[in-house]
Amino acid sequence: MKPRVPILVLAILLAAASASAQYRGGTFELNPFAGYLFGGNFGRFDDFDFHRSRVEVDDHAIYGGRVGYNFTGLFELELEYAQSDTHLTLNARDRFVPDQRIGDLRFEYFLAYMTLNFGHGRLVPYFTVGSGGANLVPSIAGSRSTSEVRYTAAMGGGIKFFFNPHFALRFDGRGYSTYINDSHSVCGPTFCTGNTWVTNAVANGGFIVAF
Repeated sequence: MKPRVPILVLAILLAAASASAQYRGGTFELNPFAGYLFGGNFGRFDDFDFHRSRVEVDDHAIYGGRVGYNFTGLFELELEYAQSDTHLTLNARDRFVPDQRIGDLRFEYFLAYMTLNFGHGRLVPYFTVGSGGANLVPSIAGSRSTSEVRYTAAMGGGIKFFFNPHFALRFDGRGYSTYINDSHSVCGPTFCTGNTWVTNAVANGGFIVAF
């Protein structure tokens, strides 16, 4: 009788795994999230005091939400809004000169993604790539800068862990790269940038409600 016990346990595990797997094509997913933005920089600036200086985007909290539709078990279309109210710091690239905060900068990302979900079980790894726009809202004392929308590309991946067909946790990492095609997009009284792209990395987590 003892040899039957491992076989019975194996059968129960296989049945449980089969029950947890499901086809998610034709379903919607709502995903609020929060995380941390690792800021990039706007490149080298022309500055009358610090010729080797550059303006950096400070690391800061980020939050937002996504709405996804699964066309099949593999392909999912997602729309995302994310916002981070971060700061701008002048880094003089000189250890004898302290960094100086020169203003604030809000990132508002409006993006569409194609997401590839690999698996139908409780644990679903995924890869995502998308594009859209970023609304940049700078606030610098004495500045002539205004809010502008710029093209943004994004790429990332992560894991979804489903507790049941309707609820899951999601852990995600991605990078955003925003094209700055105007060399005077962010200026102060004595400096302007000639940088082309600003790139930020984001680590975030949240939950999914699926229906």
